[in-house]
Amino acid sequence: MKNYLIILIFLTGNLFAQEVDIVPALKSIESGNVERAKKILSELKLTNHADPSVLFLDAVLTKHGKISLGKYTDIYQKYPKSKYADASLYRIFSYYFSLGLYKKAGEYLEKLKKEYPGSPYIKSANRSIPDEKETLVYEEGPETEKENIKQAGFTVQAGAFLNSENAKNLSRQLQDAGYSTEIKTKEIGGSILNIVTVGRFDTDREASQILDFLKQKFNLNGRVVKLDN
Repeated sequence: MKNYLIILIFLTGNLFAQEVDIVPALKSIESGNVERAKKILSELKLTNHADPSVLFLDAVLTKHGKISLGKYTDIYQKYPKSKYADASLYRIFSYYFSLGLYKKAGEYLEKLKKEYPGSPYIKSANRSIPDEKETLVYEEGPETEKENIKQAGFTVQAGAFLNSENAKNLSRQLQDAGYSTEIKTKEIGGSILNIVTVGRFDTDREASQILDFLKQKFNLNGRVVKLDN
């Protein structure tokens, strides 16, 4: 899925020649050379720090989910005609969908369809959004957010690794695709495993829907697990 999205970015990016070309950096990310992409970003910031394409590259390279969400939101709101505005909107949609915030995700999907009807990201975002009460609530502030997270009962275990770097690589891959992840350690049979989980959900059915999607798009043999609240 990550490579597919990068290809879409290449295709749509060619339509807006007036913005800074970040395709070389995106290609570096696609090939796994993130450090080169970071170097390109640093150089671009020196002379084009306010360019929306540069801001998008910065958001892509931001590891923290909520911080990157804020950056994508700024691009979409402040630069709606940017060549990466629809990509930013898609990333916002993916972020909320991965957390089980289906109502919120649906709102951004509708924005994507209405404001960018020709966007190739519409096809990528064409997922079945359950008609369920949202799992988490962010609008009411940090305390409410923390409280609601504790109430979630299930998550998706995407992978378990003895090597912590393998866990970090998977976590980064999923985060780049817009998913919220966590890495926890667990002792099993005398070995310490690094567990990568995706999202938090009220019910195992909601978690299973994300699990099915991850299996299809990332070829992951994960499973739904109950959270220890």
